[in-house]
Amino acid sequence: MLFNSLPYDVIICGGGHAGCEAALAAARMGANTLLLTGNIDTVAAMSCNPAIGGQAKGQMVREIDALGGEMGINTDLTAIQFRLLNESKGLAVQSPRAQSDKKAYQFRMKHTLELQPNLQLFQATVTGLTFAKDRVTGVQTNLDLEFAAHTVVVTTGTFLRGLMHIGTNKNEGGRMGDFSAKTLSASFEQAGIELQRLKTGTPPRLLGRSLDFSKMTEQRGDEAPTCFAFHETRQDEHLFHVEQTGEDRLGWQPGTNQVSCWMTYTTEETAQIVRDNLAKSAMYSGEIQGTGPRYCPSIEDKFVRFADKPRHLLFLEPEGRSTNEYYINGLSTSLPFDVQMAMVRSVPGLEQAQLLRPAYAVEYDFAPPTQLFPSLESKKVENLFFAGQINGTSGYEEAAAQGLIAGVNAVHKARGEPPLVIGRAEGYIGVLIDDLVTKGTKEPYRMFTSRAEHRLLFNHGSAENRMLPHAREHGLVSPARLARMEAKVATVDHWIEWFESKRPGGGQGTFGDRIRRASQGDGEWPELPTDFQNLPTESRQEVLYRVSYKGYLEREQRQIAKLANIEKVQIPVGLDYLQIKGLRHESAQKLAETQPFTLGQASRISGVNPSDISILLIFIEAQRRRKPPA
Repeated sequence: MLFNSLPYDVIICGGGHAGCEAALAAARMGANTLLLTGNIDTVAAMSCNPAIGGQAKGQMVREIDALGGEMGINTDLTAIQFRLLNESKGLAVQSPRAQSDKKAYQFRMKHTLELQPNLQLFQATVTGLTFAKDRVTGVQTNLDLEFAAHTVVVTTGTFLRGLMHIGTNKNEGGRMGDFSAKTLSASFEQAGIELQRLKTGTPPRLLGRSLDFSKMTEQRGDEAPTCFAFHETRQDEHLFHVEQTGEDRLGWQPGTNQVSCWMTYTTEETAQIVRDNLAKSAMYSGEIQGTGPRYCPSIEDKFVRFADKPRHLLFLEPEGRSTNEYYINGLSTSLPFDVQMAMVRSVPGLEQAQLLRPAYAVEYDFAPPTQLFPSLESKKVENLFFAGQINGTSGYEEAAAQGLIAGVNAVHKARGEPPLVIGRAEGYIGVLIDDLVTKGTKEPYRMFTSRAEHRLLFNHGSAENRMLPHAREHGLVSPARLARMEAKVATVDHWIEWFESKRPGGGQGTFGDRIRRASQGDGEWPELPTDFQNLPTESRQEVLYRVSYKGYLEREQRQIAKLANIEKVQIPVGLDYLQIKGLRHESAQKLAETQPFTLGQASRISGVNPSDISILLIFIEAQRRRKPPA
């Protein structure tokens, strides 16, 4: 039975971090949007670590916020600990991170979705897609209801044929206590979309009152929190309630009543328990076929791959203010429950630990993302978009970033408008999506600063400056906030020019020269104008960053300018690479498989070399010259 008489502009399938951002972005652009999820009570659930941010990830969350996304503000107002990573190493590499109240984060996001105009939230499991030729037209559900739509965004996380492993024990589900989407994969394969298997895992959860914190090292939060959202461009009254309804949303002032995390280490006994039971691990017994995350290894992997290390660091992280449950960061495993118990109790401070939930590994389907355009639309099925772990990524932040971009572009597709594509030189979101659609991934993809060749430009405080053109062009923030963002950028530019042109008394060089010498330890910091010191903290820091790193940032911009030409050269859709004379057969095959959007994207495909790019450029230009004028 068709539920809706008129098609929705956008349907989102899945209520995780990608689905929430996709739904909110689409609805805030004025699109008639439907979010379908198998369980409304687990919308925005933190299935693994109850934390947001970290190196590169924190910068990405700030970019999400600058593009009108919700993850940053939702984290700020439900966080129970804030830490700025690499604080002693300078602004270029600092990354915000926050420990969240797991349930508060989830409940606030659900409330935000419920209150969002143009958005309907509905509980139903998507069991299949409906098609007309090579175009998606809607979805089928387990309730025998069908929903029609102009575009569909799939954000199914780890639920596609999800299978959980604890030793030899197996249970269907994408998350403990939840379901497995068993039929949707067949719908994708029917449409010609390739699927493969990946694996991820999660550690046990412990009862806090059973732990001996006197044997651990306390890790406190920063007294002055570094937030993810740009509060200076928001109105305070918009943070805790929605004016149209007057309903208060859950949350508290960022940085208040912070809680501590705790550090301890595995022991030689822990290592021996793991080694003696490797054959019982689902990962090592052959039970799991999917590839696991190399950068977030299980405890089994740690003791096998890093056998020379006598111990491994563990973090005990509280799951919230209103629960006594703790997450053991660093102890992911798929060993049987009795082995987990012995392993946990071999750790200092955990000798009497009570397990509330066992650790487990989950294996699931994903669609290799080289099957997508940079807009995150499928190359195989028109109007179908993919975002989040279905694209092979790991992490809430990577999922949310993709969800926002997919949601925006689903609206543009429904309206016949050009897509939002963020370049590699603009931010970590651009690097993330370009890596996925160009190179693909054979293991769960995690963002690192090292993946971005222009990372010096991506300091977390500059996200609004960098994303402002996109926010303006695509209508992603309110007019009031946009005006504040533009005023902030103008203020930052003004003070940079002022520092580079004005000279302080009693010294040589400009204020900028003095600041750079002081930053390098070769001089004293000049006395800065009172008007500058009265600016909001984020604006002040951004000015000082750009002045201090002026030479490095200018070098990055020169490199970007050199590469700009090939990034602008678009490749015609449907180009037959195998017919291009001089192009190596291997390169032609890889180009045909990936179908790059621009020459710059083509240059980043593994196995495509500079000579191939030259041949391709000559061919494209020759085609353009032959094309008759319109």
